Amino acid sequence: MKNFVRSRGFLAFFIMVLLTTTLVFAKDWSAEQKNVLNRFKEYVAANLKGNVKEIMTYFHPKFTSWDYAQELPANYDALRKMMDDFFKSYKLIKFDVVPLEIQVEGNIAIVHLKYSESFSDSSGKEIVNSGPWTVTMVKQGDKWFFLSYSWIAK
Repeated sequence: MKNFVRSRGFLAFFIMVLLTTTLVFAKDWSAEQKNVLNRFKEYVAANLKGNVKEIMTYFHPKFTSWDYAQELPANYDALRKMMDDFFKSYKLIKFDVVPLEIQVEGNIAIVHLKYSESFSDSSGKEIVNSGPWTVTMVKQGDKWFFLSYSWIAK
């Protein structure tokens, strides 16, 4: 009987997670929100290639970010150095984003996501991070660029 109750509980939990995930992806995004999402898809693909020059094309020159584990925010140049150092030492295996909310006001977009990533170091040890990520983007011409973001790795 206990196994039946546990399996029914697991099934209910699984269905709840499935419905929640479906609802997030099934949101009725506007055309502009879809443009923002497409830019994220391109950014994720660029990261998986590990080409820092290409990755940096997604960032506005006045970009600033703050990983709350760091004492101070970082700018565009610091990000480029961090990316160079990262891709020299690690191989990105997986990088996923799940958009939860996208607010577009004129040429500014605020995006709240959940991210997960896994990468390996030179010894092959896999490292996994995930957490919330908030991004501010600015539209110039027909493209969206990262202007600022903050995240917490868990």
